[in-house]
Amino acid sequence: MSGFWDRCFRLVQTHWSWRRKFRISLAEEMPDNVKKCTLYAIGEGSPWLAALQCPCGCGDVIQLSLIEDESPRWSLRREKDGTATLSPSVWRRKGCRSHFFLKRGVIFWCDAKRGSINPDSGGDNSILSCSESF
Repeated sequence: MSGFWDRCFRLVQTHWSWRRKFRISLAEEMPDNVKKCTLYAIGEGSPWLAALQCPCGCGDVIQLSLIEDESPRWSLRREKDGTATLSPSVWRRKGCRSHFFLKRGVIFWCDAKRGSINPDSGGDNSILSCSESF
């Protein structure tokens, strides 16, 4: 029965706006100190790089290319509420080896340790808000 209540609690948490979420901050250059819960869109005019602190808590800064002609590359969308959506997923092959989606500012884990999930599913126990993931 406790699993049921855990899922209910996570579902409510996922849809409440009081949770801290990753928000986009525009910058011309990479900041010296990358803040938690902030995704930096770097570049004048059209951003060419996205940078964020790894949500696993390891402290590494993840840099993702937004340049269309590069591979791999990610697309970044700013939601109406200022939160960030990245696609495809981020899968670190070195270091902490985190694998996650960032959708509407919320981290959705998808690895064997935390369980594979769909970022469109609500209430999964692998969903963490920014404040929970640090």
